[in-house]
Amino acid sequence: MRKLVPLFVSVMVFLGLIVSTPATGFSETIELKLAHFMPTMHVQHRMAFEPFAEKVAELTDGKVTVKIFPGGTLGNPKTMVDSISNGITDIGFVIPAYVRGRFQRSSVFDLPFLFADAVQQTEVMYELFEKDFAEDYQQFKVLWFTAAPMSQVFTVKQPIASAADFKGLKIRTGNAVETEGVKMLGGNPVGKTVDELNIMLQKGVVDGAFTAYSALNRYKLIGVVNHMTELNYSGALMVVLMNKKKWDSLPEDAQKAIDQATPPSFGIAAARAFDYEDLENFKMAITNGISFHTFSDEEKAKLREGTMGMRDDWVAKNEKNMNAQQILDDVVAAAAN
Repeated sequence: MRKLVPLFVSVMVFLGLIVSTPATGFSETIELKLAHFMPTMHVQHRMAFEPFAEKVAELTDGKVTVKIFPGGTLGNPKTMVDSISNGITDIGFVIPAYVRGRFQRSSVFDLPFLFADAVQQTEVMYELFEKDFAEDYQQFKVLWFTAAPMSQVFTVKQPIASAADFKGLKIRTGNAVETEGVKMLGGNPVGKTVDELNIMLQKGVVDGAFTAYSALNRYKLIGVVNHMTELNYSGALMVVLMNKKKWDSLPEDAQKAIDQATPPSFGIAAARAFDYEDLENFKMAITNGISFHTFSDEEKAKLREGTMGMRDDWVAKNEKNMNAQQILDDVVAAAAN
């Protein structure tokens, strides 16, 4: 696991690397709505959305304010894109994998075993955005990208230490790539949102789940799961988008302030905060007696080899509409650097 920077360093990145030059020339106060579907205790609310709102207010001498609507009040993971497009919110937090067919180029980021952690995934998107992914987001103003930590596997009764251990188990999955992986391994995927996971595990609806370490505390899984196996299977690309008409309507000084508040370092720091939270949850799990398992090098190689067909399928599915093989090759090469 990549060595992570302490959380206070992420705060410094958010608040210290952005040079503050207050904007001038606003004739009226502007309030922007920012919506996400996470609780206010979530690391992204505390370490990304609130600092963003504070920085915009600072850079505009309070002439532009950002009002945050958390907890899905203006859109859930599947409807947030429509909430932005329809002007229900000016700015929204989007997980492209939850909006199938809308951000097809970016769906390459869903493939397994491409990245080590959320920071690397975010860095690759910023590196390749203009070349390979800008077309996905032409209808919006992109404010920043970030990513969620890699998914591992957690079980209640039976530990998983090899690919064969998946056979016959009911495993909660959060996206199509995880579903295909469980099927490939002989398990039975159960597609459900992570907020249902605690009850499903306690009632035996599922035997285990793909999710990140950070879910352990957030969804109260400590005391429910007894085993965790590190796979670093896949993460989730995330993006904060703004309604294009609203962006175009802003004064130039307001646009400059928002851009100044959201350089690539901001999105990368948001990913670092995710990774740090993930590491802290891993430590908490060990302290609370959850047993930790890893695959042998041989088993890891088998698992990776078994998922290579998903890359071929992604290319075949998308080659008519884009240079899919080149996009995949670019991502693999960037992740290897």
